[in-house]
Amino acid sequence: MLFINANVINKDFKREELDLRVEDGKITALDKWGRIPPNPNEEIIDLKGKVLAPGAIDNHIHGAMGVDTMDANEGALQTISRFLASKGVTSFLPTTMTMAVEHLQPVFKLFPDLEGAEMLGFHMEGPFINVEKKGAQNEAYIRRATVEEMRRYDAADRIKVITLAPEEPGTMEFIRELSDQYVLSIGHSTADYDTSVEAIRAGVKTITHCFNAMPPLHHRKPGVIGAAVKEGIFGEMITDGQHIHPAVVYANYKMFGADRMLIVSDALRAAGLEDGEYDLGGQLMDVIDGVARTKEGNLAGGTSNVWQNMRNCIAFGIPEADALRMATLTPASLIGVHDRKGSLTVGKDADIVVTDSDLSVERVYLKGKLFV
Repeated sequence: MLFINANVINKDFKREELDLRVEDGKITALDKWGRIPPNPNEEIIDLKGKVLAPGAIDNHIHGAMGVDTMDANEGALQTISRFLASKGVTSFLPTTMTMAVEHLQPVFKLFPDLEGAEMLGFHMEGPFINVEKKGAQNEAYIRRATVEEMRRYDAADRIKVITLAPEEPGTMEFIRELSDQYVLSIGHSTADYDTSVEAIRAGVKTITHCFNAMPPLHHRKPGVIGAAVKEGIFGEMITDGQHIHPAVVYANYKMFGADRMLIVSDALRAAGLEDGEYDLGGQLMDVIDGVARTKEGNLAGGTSNVWQNMRNCIAFGIPEADALRMATLTPASLIGVHDRKGSLTVGKDADIVVTDSDLSVERVYLKGKLFV
C-alpha cells in the first residue's frame, strides 16, 4: 500500500510533503512526493494533501460506551478498543480500579486479540493509594502495597503501570523492589516534596493525572509536581478542559516539556454516551454536561479521548508538533514501546490516522488495515 501526496507528520512531528509505503503492517518507506515508485499491483491511495498522523496512545483509560475494564470480560475490552480506534487512538492500557484481589485477578488474565486499538498491557490504578486523595476510588478496598499481592496476579508481563502513594507504610520498599519490573507512578497521594524525591530516586518514573488527587504546587511546598519537574520524570495529564484549567495545562507543558508530559483521557464507561448515572468501581457517579462526579461530589474520570484532548492542547496554545508528540511518542516512550509505536517512521507499526487540515479524524489504519 502506498499513500501519496500526503502531509505526513514526520519524525519531528512537523507536516512534510511525503509519500509513505506500508507492507505487512509496517512502514517501509518514506520520501518526498513522487520519489517512491509504485510496486506492481500495489494499492495506491492519493490523499491529495490530507494529513497522515501517528495514532494516539492512551495509557490511562477505564472504559467507554457503557463498559469498563473492571467488567472483566473480553467483550468490554473489545468495545473500548473499537471506540478508541474510531477516535484516532490506536493503542491503549485498559485501567483497573481500587478493588479486591478477587476482582482484579480475572481482569489481569485477559489479553485478547482486539479488532480496534491494540492493547499494550494494563494500568493498575490503586489499590495502593492514600484514602485522603481517593478521588473516585473505592475507599473500602484501599490497602498496603505488597510484593506478595503482585505475585498473586501472575501478570508481570501484562501489568505495565502501577499508580501508588509513596507516603503509605511499606510503599517505598515496594518501589525499590519492583521498579525494574513495572512503570511506577505517584498518584492519589499526599506525598510532600522530599517523599516524592525519595520515591523517584527509588524508581518511580511518572505521575498519574498531574494536579488531580495530589497536593497543589505551592511556592513553599512544591510537593509531587515540583519533585517530578526537578527530577525529570514523566507526568500524565487529563487535558479535557474540565479536570485542569487550560492555563495550567499550558504551564504543565512548559514545566515538563513535550518529551515528558503525556496526554491521557482517564475515560469512564460514560465516554461516548449521554449524561446520566453510571457505575465506577462499584460506586455510582453522575455525568452532568459531560462532567463525571461521585455521589460525594468528587471529580471522577473523563468522558473524552486522547485525540480530542490533543486537539484541546493545541487550542490552549501548545504548538501542534508538541501536542502530537505528547499524545503519541511520549506515552510510547514511557512504557517502552517507542521502537514500534508513537511515530510515522520506517520500521514502526503502520498505525495511521488520516485527517483534514485541522486534525479532525477521517480514517484510521491499524497496522496498515483500514478500520471500519
